[in-house]
Amino acid sequence: MSEITFLASSKPFIIPDEIKEYNNRTYFERIEDMIGLGVHEIDPYWKDLVNDLFTMPYIYTIYGADNKLFLLYLEKYMEEGEILELLEIPNEHAFEYYKSRILEDPNPIIINVGSLTYQNKTEKYQLNPKKWVDELSHKIFVTHYCVTTIVKY
Repeated sequence: MSEITFLASSKPFIIPDEIKEYNNRTYFERIEDMIGLGVHEIDPYWKDLVNDLFTMPYIYTIYGADNKLFLLYLEKYMEEGEILELLEIPNEHAFEYYKSRILEDPNPIIINVGSLTYQNKTEKYQLNPKKWVDELSHKIFVTHYCVTTIVKY
């Protein structure tokens, strides 16, 4: 079983230098610091399979979408008007099962880092402007149940 996570973006996704430098570290004070954020061009095999799940034109595979480096990107580097979409597939060999489930019952999660809102199928939350990154880190936003859309408006 191998997990794969996809990122679709409204513009080419470029990892900022600050995150690249963190990724290149070789010394870590704590085991929790051994995280990374990587974004790679999608394999053509996957592009054809996921194309109808996303609305954004630039599609990648990503690792670390659920860690503090991705949240740092959202906080400091996401631009006004930018749109990101995330989808995790816990077992790439069962991709068709997960895809059909999402298409049948989408249940999207929508996060607006401009207005600091988090919305899922049942509720909409206003995130605290002073600690929204921490609050978001405790919410589900990378999932195989739906495509998560992250916007900044």
